[in-house]
Amino acid sequence: MVNAGKILDSFCPNGAVLNKILDRNQCQTCVDRQCLHKNRNEGIKWSAKEYSIDTLVDEIKNAKVLFHGGGGVTITGGEPTVQFVPLKLLLSKIKDMQVHTAIETNGTCNRLPELYEYVDTMIIDYKHYDSIIHKEWLGIDNEQIFRNIVQASETGNDLWIRIPLIPGFNDSPEDIDHFIRKISLLNLQHVSVELLPYHEYGKVKWEQAGMVYTMQNRKIELNKLKIYNEQFVAYNINVIKT
Repeated sequence: MVNAGKILDSFCPNGAVLNKILDRNQCQTCVDRQCLHKNRNEGIKWSAKEYSIDTLVDEIKNAKVLFHGGGGVTITGGEPTVQFVPLKLLLSKIKDMQVHTAIETNGTCNRLPELYEYVDTMIIDYKHYDSIIHKEWLGIDNEQIFRNIVQASETGNDLWIRIPLIPGFNDSPEDIDHFIRKISLLNLQHVSVELLPYHEYGKVKWEQAGMVYTMQNRKIELNKLKIYNEQFVAYNINVIKT
């Protein structure tokens, strides 16, 4: 009888797989990725695929007939600005085709304004209004994020500000009041806000990675979400739901 556990263990010469358990810390420093190439197996495979800019442009050209009713290309992630140079080139080529463009970003990239001329709808996460709390929880302050939001609001193109409402982090009535005060400083003509209630869709991924999921039984009540949306509208801030 073949021992499946032993076969799986042999996929990694560095011993990152032992008794069918993957030590991801070793994967982070691995260079040759033998589990993906030399010892390739359907159980362990690279989750991404590389495409050239030209290949993506050809794909968009072929699909252009489908972009009706305001449709187009939305670039998302992960964080797309991590690949900033090819991202900028791709967006410029899409705009040359007169195709509507949108990008979803966490807003941390200091070069983000370079993309504004190529983006019809800029979608930026705004997780917390307070820079100190933002840094305490996320490891980086929100100064660059808000600068990018301000500049995006002045382009004349659509800006969607997404606020993920997270219990115990930014979901109190006081938090909403502070968000409204900050966003009210913008040129609101083309600005919309979307409140995203916390969910546990990612819980299973944490468990698969062997990590402890600490946000147990947390949720945003629908009546609270309704009240918060109405507060933004009361300050003439457009609210959307996607």
